Amino acid sequence: MAYVRLYRPEGRLEAEIAAELAVLDAVVATDRLDVARAVANQKGRLLTQLQVPGFGTRPMAVFQVAAGRPMRERPDDLRAAGAALADLHGQTQLAARALQRELVSEAEVDRTIAQIEDGFAAERARLVAAVADLRGQGVSRAGGPAGFCHGDFRMANLHRAGDQIVMFDFDDCGLGPQQLDLATIGWWLELAAGDSAAELWRAFLAGYGQAEGDAELGNSLRWLVVVQHLRSLRFLQDYCQLDAETWADALDSAAGMVERAASGSLRFLAGA
Repeated sequence: MAYVRLYRPEGRLEAEIAAELAVLDAVVATDRLDVARAVANQKGRLLTQLQVPGFGTRPMAVFQVAAGRPMRERPDDLRAAGAALADLHGQTQLAARALQRELVSEAEVDRTIAQIEDGFAAERARLVAAVADLRGQGVSRAGGPAGFCHGDFRMANLHRAGDQIVMFDFDDCGLGPQQLDLATIGWWLELAAGDSAAELWRAFLAGYGQAEGDAELGNSLRWLVVVQHLRSLRFLQDYCQLDAETWADALDSAAGMVERAASGSLRFLAGA
C-alpha cells in the first residue's frame, strides 16, 4: 500500500521537496526508528508532476504507508518516541542532505506578531509584552546541539509498530537546534495532554536520554515553545482564511501560551 502526497502550489520550492525526500531516503532504520519513505516511479524519480484540472501542475510524491498504530497519550509511547528521536538526531549523515532553512528565528517571532491585524490589538499587546518579558529574563535563544531536525515532531506525525516509532510528515525538516524537536513534543503535550502533560514529558525525556532538572534546557524549551506556537500562527496567517471569532480564539491561545512560557508555568515542565 502507498499514498499520494500532492504538495501545495506555493510556499515550497521543488528543490526543498527534493531535499526532504533525499533525507528520508538516507535515514537508517534502527530497532527504535523508521520513517515513511517516498517510492520511486518507473523512471526512478521520487518527485514527479501531476496536472490538476483547473489548478495547473503540482509536485507529487508517492509514500509508503507508515506502519503501526497511532500514538497514544501514555508513558510507554512517549518513552518510545523519545528513544526514536534520539536515534534520528544521532544520524549525522542527514545534515548534509537537509534543507538550509532557518528553523528558529527571533526576527520571525517579531514579524508574526507585527502582522496581527489592528482588530486584535489586545491580543497583539499581550504577545508583545510576554515576548519582552522572556527577553528581559534572557530567555530568547535555543541551547543544545545543532543538527538535523524533524521540525514538526508531534504525536500526529508518529506511528508505533512494536518497539519501533515510524515518523512521517517531514515538511518542516531542516538544520537547527535539535531541542526544537523536544520543544515541539512539549508544546503538543501542553496543548493536548492536560494534567498528564508533565508525566508524559518525563517519560519522553527518559526515552531520549536527557536528564531532568536542567535549568538551561528548561529556559531553551520555554523559548522554543514560543517559537513553535508562533510558527503555527504564521502558517494560519499565510495560508488560511479564518473568520474573526476563530482568529480571536487562535490569538488568545497564542497569547496564553507565550504568557505561560514567560511566567515559567508551562504544564509539561511542572516540577522540572
